[in-house]
Amino acid sequence: MRVAMVCPDDLSVLNFCKGFAKTWRHDPAYKLYTISPITDYLQEIQAMDATHINVAMSRYISPLNDLNYLIALYKIFRREQIDVVVNWATKPNLFGTPAARLAGVRKVIYAVRGRGSAFLANTGLKARLVKVLVSVLYWLASQAADKVWFTNAGDLEYFRSRGLVAPGKTMLTKNSVNLDDFSPEAIRQDRVEQLRRELGLDKGQRVVIMVARMVWSKGVRELVEAAEVLKDRLPQVVFLLVGPIDEGSPNLIPEEFLRAVEGRANLHWLGFRKDVRELYALSDLAVLPSYYKEGGYPRALLEPMALGKPVIAADLPDCRGPVEDGRNGYLVPPRDSQALAQAIARIMENEALRQQFGQYSRQKIEREFDDQLVVARLIEELQQA
Repeated sequence: MRVAMVCPDDLSVLNFCKGFAKTWRHDPAYKLYTISPITDYLQEIQAMDATHINVAMSRYISPLNDLNYLIALYKIFRREQIDVVVNWATKPNLFGTPAARLAGVRKVIYAVRGRGSAFLANTGLKARLVKVLVSVLYWLASQAADKVWFTNAGDLEYFRSRGLVAPGKTMLTKNSVNLDDFSPEAIRQDRVEQLRRELGLDKGQRVVIMVARMVWSKGVRELVEAAEVLKDRLPQVVFLLVGPIDEGSPNLIPEEFLRAVEGRANLHWLGFRKDVRELYALSDLAVLPSYYKEGGYPRALLEPMALGKPVIAADLPDCRGPVEDGRNGYLVPPRDSQALAQAIARIMENEALRQQFGQYSRQKIEREFDDQLVVARLIEELQQA
């Protein structure tokens, strides 16, 4: 069975496809192809047990580029005689799904990992037109797909209630994380200590980390304001904001704002980093006060949880899935920097609580979010092809 997994970027290939590559490594019944643009993770993808095909893709709406993307995918599916296509995230879902059907692929699945910026509440004319266009394209993709895979019951209900997908075509799982890659044992302690030195962190300093694209709806402003509130109360706590500027996004945070933030004594913007796993390892708490249309189980919470860290998230269906309030962290009202600051202080001022929450985080990940659970579920679906 020739399976092609189409992703919006090379990091998504690692996040979504690596578990399947590992599982199918010695199984002659499966041959895995991964398809995405390549920007930062060429070596890591070359190390996977899969055939990767580099395809250009525009992140935002671009009619000519999107048409070229659809045609390129169609040609790949035909040339490689693909049996099953699994598309991940918005652009592959909208264009990879019809391309697969036109190419005669036997089974086509698309995976909704959050509805994305097109579905954010916005009253502007352009935003409304984009939302209508994306909804129509999703309806067309659902007609072409054999199965639509959700990790968020809210997204599933949204698609069903608006007639974007037939009930019989849906599949619901949680998101997942690779427990081999994201485990305390997988982290080199000397690299963590080197990072502390590079960042100028003293041994006594504690770290709160947030990993996200630099768009307002991820809750960046709320973190910045919370850090300001806590500057005097928690003088030994440093806040790390990790993630790239999201060029082209209408929700983009200006670089001037981030540069100003970077200059503050207790908060540093690190931009894009490939060593996110090690940054989580040196941190004491991970936060994601996002009101973006996440997939329900954001990796910015799952990954630090797998490394035994407590977490704080906005109390919204799109974000709160991994957090058991008072067990492995706290849920806070969205857009409320004061509540976020208080939750951070409760954890950072209580080492025993921090350890307790972190231990429960790891246990919860092992019990509910092991990527092999998701791999097994999709294999079960593919065997019905």
